[in-house]
Amino acid sequence: MFRTALLATVCLLPAACGNIQPFVPDTARLTTAQLGSGLDPDVTAVNQANWAFGDSSRTYGRPIEAARAAASMDYIAGQLYTSPRWSSISPLTKEQLLQGRIEVRQALGIPPDTRSQAVVDHLTAAGNALAAGNQAAALAELSGPTFTTPPEQVLARLSNMPYLRMANISTSHAEGELFNNDSDLRR
Repeated sequence: MFRTALLATVCLLPAACGNIQPFVPDTARLTTAQLGSGLDPDVTAVNQANWAFGDSSRTYGRPIEAARAAASMDYIAGQLYTSPRWSSISPLTKEQLLQGRIEVRQALGIPPDTRSQAVVDHLTAAGNALAAGNQAAALAELSGPTFTTPPEQVLARLSNMPYLRMANISTSHAEGELFNNDSDLRR
C-alpha cells in the first residue's frame, strides 16, 4: 500500500512540476538612437540610469534627462534579466533592477502592470519632444493609460525626481558588472 502510494506520488510530481513557468520580466526593445545616442542601447541605458539615479540633483530641472533615465531604468530591468548577452550579471543585481523599476514607476505614477514597451516608448518620446522644444507633444506622451496622474504632474515629477534608493543601488551595481564582465566594453 505504502509503496503504491509512493509510486503514484513520484509519478505525479513531474506532471505537477511541468506547469511551473520560470519568471521572465516584461522586456522592452530600444532602437539605437531612442535614448538620444547612436551607441549600444544597453550600455547607454545603464550609463544614463546610473548617472541620473546616483544623485537626484543631476536631473533637477532637467526633465529630458530624467525621462530618458526613467525609460532606461525600465528597459534595463528587463533587458539585463532576459538577454543571454548579460547572463554574467548577478541574480541579485537583476532582482534589484526590477525593484528599481518599480520604484521609478511609483515615483512617476505608472501602474505596475504597464507594459515596459509602453513605458519606454512614452518616456523616450516625451524626452525627445522636450529636447526639440515641443512641450505639447511631451505632455501628450505623458498622458493616457501609461500614467495615473495628469501629464503636467508627471512632467513636474521629472523635473524634480526624488532620490530613489533602489534605482541608485541597482544601476550602480549593473554598471560595475557590465564593465567588469564584458571584455568588449573595456577596450
